[in-house]
Amino acid sequence: MRKRAKSFTRRDTGQAGFTLIELLVAAVVFTIISAATFSLFAQHQPIFNQQQNLAEVNIGLRNAVAQMQLDISNAGANYYTGINIPNYPVGVVVTNNVVAAGGDCRSGTPLAYSTTCFDSFSIIVADSTTPPTNPSTSTGACITTSTGSTVYLGTPTAGVQGPYGTAALATTAAANYKSGDQILFVKADGSQYTTMKLSANGSTGTIGAFTNRYVTLTGHSTTSTTTPGLNTTTNDQYNMTTNANTMLGESYCSTDWALRLTPIQYSVDISDPTNPTLTRTVAGTVQTLSQKTLATQIIGFKVGASLFNNVTDTDTTTYSFDASSYNNGTSIPYNYTMVRSIMVSLIGRTKPVTDPTYVFRNSFDQGAYEIQGVSVVVNPRNMSMAD
Repeated sequence: MRKRAKSFTRRDTGQAGFTLIELLVAAVVFTIISAATFSLFAQHQPIFNQQQNLAEVNIGLRNAVAQMQLDISNAGANYYTGINIPNYPVGVVVTNNVVAAGGDCRSGTPLAYSTTCFDSFSIIVADSTTPPTNPSTSTGACITTSTGSTVYLGTPTAGVQGPYGTAALATTAAANYKSGDQILFVKADGSQYTTMKLSANGSTGTIGAFTNRYVTLTGHSTTSTTTPGLNTTTNDQYNMTTNANTMLGESYCSTDWALRLTPIQYSVDISDPTNPTLTRTVAGTVQTLSQKTLATQIIGFKVGASLFNNVTDTDTTTYSFDASSYNNGTSIPYNYTMVRSIMVSLIGRTKPVTDPTYVFRNSFDQGAYEIQGVSVVVNPRNMSMAD
């Protein structure tokens, strides 16, 4: 028994650890498993990156649309308490670029986009820090915007223009107006409007023999050959008055209204035509392209409008994506006073892949990238200054 126990002990001691062959087999197995793991990882890494890029596009589009919703909701805003301004004539101005059937606004390889690929729109609001005023000439007569003469602005008193109480008050009011500002003129009954771009900062002046102080503005004239109140794009970058419509007019009197505007404009910048960039430009502020940028790699931006239809408040079953063909039962091209609801369609893409081995092509335009789209309908809360 004693000899057998010693024999077992020696045998157990001899079997401790792994043999060289076992170690080699384990190393081979580990190498095979590791190779398979890294191979699977390499295959799925592009898919992971693709999904991350797609998620980034999705977040960018949703953030951009959320900002648009906030701005459009306040289109035509800034009601002035106690002042009976007529229905605000302009809330959202849409500029449509319509591509002909069968046409293409893109060219080259990689695809380069042109301005005709995208719409734009401007959200028109009055500056809440600058009270509305009544316009006239230096003699108190009605102004004519086609002459581009100096406009005198007075404070409204019971619907009649009056002077500022002191020179100091007039000077303080004049400081609100800067060269390049857009001024909206509105008839007292809301029947006509036009705009004027200031060519100088606001100043002060007097009317009559007494020292009745008024704010004086100098602006560019409107082009009034055949359509009174019509402007050039140079003098109206927001396109409120650059297309003839039945609401434009050029004559405004001391019972009418002048409003300083602070519009917001959405458009697509194609400084790099291979990377169209959605921008948001705020009037009266100096912004770099990076500060204005909402989203990059935008390949679709279209804006439609539903119109007041004379029966109900608005017809939300039809959206027109061509402002020149606005119709609510009657042809009303470019009549932005009829806009009651806005539809925005936005399409973005991941960064195009230039690797020739990348075989994926999307079903939208067969490009070597993935796309995301979002569409939203927004009803401005305040399309009127007085109700």
